[in-house]
Amino acid sequence: MSSIFVTPRSRSRRLLHTAERLSEGTPPSLVVVGAGTAGCRRALLFLQRMSELSALGRIQSAVFYDCNEITVAHVHKFLRKFLGGARSGSGIQILFPNYIPLANGFMRDPRKFEEYMGPLERDLDNIVNQVMVQAERSGRSPEVIIEFMGFAGHAVLGGHLHQELLTAFPSAVILPVMMLPQDHVSEEWTRRYIWEQYENLLAGSNCLVTTQSAGHSGEDDARLTTGLAGFEVADFEEQEGITTSPLAATFRRLVPASGGWLGMAVVKRKMPVMRKFEWLRLPPWWQEYAALGPEDELSMSLGHAIWSTLDATAQMAEGVNHVMDAPQEIVVSLPVHADALEPVASNAAEVLQRSDIFDRHPNMDIAFNTARFTEGLQKEPYLHVTRIYPIYGALSSVSDILRPDLRPDERRRPETGETGFGSYYHLRGIQAAPQLSPDRGDDDPADDWQQNVRYF
Repeated sequence: MSSIFVTPRSRSRRLLHTAERLSEGTPPSLVVVGAGTAGCRRALLFLQRMSELSALGRIQSAVFYDCNEITVAHVHKFLRKFLGGARSGSGIQILFPNYIPLANGFMRDPRKFEEYMGPLERDLDNIVNQVMVQAERSGRSPEVIIEFMGFAGHAVLGGHLHQELLTAFPSAVILPVMMLPQDHVSEEWTRRYIWEQYENLLAGSNCLVTTQSAGHSGEDDARLTTGLAGFEVADFEEQEGITTSPLAATFRRLVPASGGWLGMAVVKRKMPVMRKFEWLRLPPWWQEYAALGPEDELSMSLGHAIWSTLDATAQMAEGVNHVMDAPQEIVVSLPVHADALEPVASNAAEVLQRSDIFDRHPNMDIAFNTARFTEGLQKEPYLHVTRIYPIYGALSSVSDILRPDLRPDERRRPETGETGFGSYYHLRGIQAAPQLSPDRGDDDPADDWQQNVRYF
């Protein structure tokens, strides 16, 4: 299976070239972490997207850290059904918290864990040790650790897990994916406690910033995980012997141009195509691919979708700022057969060349790959376009959380040096809100625990 790479920065060579994906025998190099219920939901969707790309075998370990028996039972049941039918990725290690002090979790209170911190820390140590053992068993240290974080009851515990993973794998690219809170309770806790804790626990980290999904539709979560999975299987460079994760390569290229934050924009469009079936050598014996329709219509649709990633409505977080000449990476995932991918990308590249997108964004790179993501009950063929870019200046949504008492014209003007955890200004001159103490039972939490590792 191949992907097509479009580069606007080198006009002297071919605009397009074909780059082979990593072979199936490549050792797994990803670790996925979901902290809290929302983080676990995103981690589940990411595993599903990687499976749809036949790339689930890239993941060494998946950690679902939510001290909630209902969430753990749901994830456990889903994964048994999901991974039981998967044709790849059977060696992935699934980790859950063994010590769950409260059956229904911390109820969005990020301080409720404090009285149980001793056993929780030992449980976190055990989880990280199991991730290290799996890395040794795989013969490869993780290249990328994706952490789906949040701003609720498991926020600070997720920060502690981040610290332990950073210590265990100092050379890995660790990408915290933040969910800026939108509900009143999470915003209050962020002002009181969470943001300062993140400042300390995630100091120096470069985070991918998104908003918290509204309702139960999970559309934003699907967009996010689709984009991350698409980047992981895309190739932006044609070099022999390269085994580095494409997502890690993107991260290393964009981070120096950012102020500590990365933004993402995702666009989904229905493909103007027909359908056909192709027989395979293995069960289920056939695989559905999208057959190309009119070339002009598809090329214009692709060009419009790529341009749409620059719109505010496509951004995963509101109020982000980006500079047009900053380096940016775009991945276009199409439900077409690999043999049809290069002609489609070539026609789309000609449409883009005739526009001024490369003049306005001279450091924009575009990669095309084959992806058959499941969309809806009818499995309609959709194309997905994802753009990751560095963010300059402070995020207005975070400023609103930290300084809710100021009018927009009174807020500080964003400065490039004041973004990213560990460099943003702390609250000063504001009386801290009273701390909410959890109810203490008569008995101390049980100190005994056992490792809880589940393989599928």
